[in-house]
Amino acid sequence: MTDSLFGDGDGDARGPLRRRDFAIYWWAGIVSSPGSWASNVCASVLMLSLTGSPFMVGVVNFALFIPNLLFSLPAGALGDRVERRRMIVVTQSAALVVAVVMTVLSGVDALTPWLLAGTCFLLGTANAFTKPPMLALIALLVPRPLVARATALNVVQFQFGQIAGPGIASVILLTATPTWAFAINAVSCLGPIVAMFLIRLPASDGRGDLARPRSSGGVAEGLRFVVRTPQMPAILAAVVLTNAAVEALRTLAPTLSSELSLPDAAGVLIMANSIGAMLGLVTFGWIEKVLPRRWMLPTAFGLQAAGAGVLAVGGSLPVLALGALPIGVGFSLSIPLLSAALQMVSPDEFRSRVMAVFTMAHLGLRPVFALVAGTLATAFGAGWALVVFGVVALVVAVGRRP
Repeated sequence: MTDSLFGDGDGDARGPLRRRDFAIYWWAGIVSSPGSWASNVCASVLMLSLTGSPFMVGVVNFALFIPNLLFSLPAGALGDRVERRRMIVVTQSAALVVAVVMTVLSGVDALTPWLLAGTCFLLGTANAFTKPPMLALIALLVPRPLVARATALNVVQFQFGQIAGPGIASVILLTATPTWAFAINAVSCLGPIVAMFLIRLPASDGRGDLARPRSSGGVAEGLRFVVRTPQMPAILAAVVLTNAAVEALRTLAPTLSSELSLPDAAGVLIMANSIGAMLGLVTFGWIEKVLPRRWMLPTAFGLQAAGAGVLAVGGSLPVLALGALPIGVGFSLSIPLLSAALQMVSPDEFRSRVMAVFTMAHLGLRPVFALVAGTLATAFGAGWALVVFGVVALVVAVGRRP
């Protein structure tokens, strides 16, 4: 990937959060993300209390996340045909209505297991239709040199929600009922809705009408664009690989800890990975300034490969935690670069569809990564399975470096 995909990195002294419209966008995500994760956790706990069945808990999580795989591409096609802010208002309003229904039904003890699964599916669907147009807006809210940094900040939203949401859920489950989590989620849906009314997009910046993409094509046209655009398939392959390394670690953490006769230590490894991810995100702007951009992606994958090597050596819990840390750092350095690259090579009329494919590569393939990790671990052991993920990603990244 060339520097021209990202800009020179010095084109604007103001950071993304000093720009009014991106700051509104970002704070909306900070408000919304924890509510979604708190609701997800409490939905799983409620399902277990209603049925006593781990299988039904799996059904809830399947219902929440399968829409990313089913609907991301149609959502991207729609996001390239309609005004994106209006689409986000509609989809988040739908999520708000579903969350209110969940709150009311839970409050009167009328939320049966299959109603819970159904409402979770509707929530997941609303969010799947929100994500591509939300991601596509980033390139319109900041100057070109700041897109990668803005994308890193956007990933902070996701990581913050994963940390704060379960914490909120824990407090609710200790002191109240899941109904409160569903109510908080409903209120949190107002964040993106209000933000879309406050954000102002210029009529044009030389790339066409920014408020309304000019596209009449559908999913097939978007996929053809992705396949035929130079560098884009390689960028998406790198997205798959960096996510695969993280998902492999999450999948194999229990196995790695049990090999030390510490089966309860899996959470320590996942926490170390999350700490690494946050460390990479909060230092992204500094690293972007001191490290040439052509070296950032190989460095990110190199960190993941090094972390996998440490995990393969193992021997103690501190060593395993030390290996999990750079896998998270590498993920947080690579995802903003890759997402920004996709946005920069995508004309506005295709950007939602491109980001829909990114969403599938980023989130929709997690079950596949977990299955592959388990298969490799069965054949070679958990540590060496992670080495396979790390080394393949590093070879691809180095091979694509200009």
